[in-house]
Amino acid sequence: MPLTTAPHIRATDVGQDLILLDLVDDSYFCLQGKDAEDVILGLRGDDHDPRNPVIRELLDAGLLREVDEFVPTILDPTWPVDGMPPRGSTLASLPLIPTMVLGIVHYRLRRKALLRRPIRVAPKTRLDDAEVVRLVQRFRQLRILLPRTGRCFVQSWLLVRILRKRGVAAEWIFGVRTHPFEAHCWVEWQGRVLNDWADHVRWYDPIARF
Repeated sequence: MPLTTAPHIRATDVGQDLILLDLVDDSYFCLQGKDAEDVILGLRGDDHDPRNPVIRELLDAGLLREVDEFVPTILDPTWPVDGMPPRGSTLASLPLIPTMVLGIVHYRLRRKALLRRPIRVAPKTRLDDAEVVRLVQRFRQLRILLPRTGRCFVQSWLLVRILRKRGVAAEWIFGVRTHPFEAHCWVEWQGRVLNDWADHVRWYDPIARF
């Protein structure tokens, strides 16, 4: 039977390795080489050994489920184009400070629940493309206000929050790489990276999109 991930799990294959992201624990788990091979085959709907002890262990732990029909769970990478907007002027960025401060407070209070409670896109507000670029430019100018620890996480979440509350359907994307293992996240809108460089994020295989 094909395999799929539990609702709180995201998965991707990086070479011959399998990375699992647990949204509840906000943690990553890596299977390498032969331990990962059968699991990847099952998640891709291909023939695999259902008696594999690694698969049985993941099923018993509630990380995977067996299904009758194949359900895609591993993201196929789509690479964004270059063109992160430059920083805006300090003076034009000042009105955004209260929004960023409130966002940082929200982040500190609800850090563990952010991945499980995606921010909805405001239905009554719409910015045109030029307004989106200007908003991101102002945000970039104020990034110095953000905590340095886990900067890509808080920066990306805060930018998504600001954009979605203004009706912009930006995506919060998580990627991983191995040898050594590293996780990273960034924000995209209409196929464009807003807070990183496309050449940098191409080093990571997407594991989740919010």
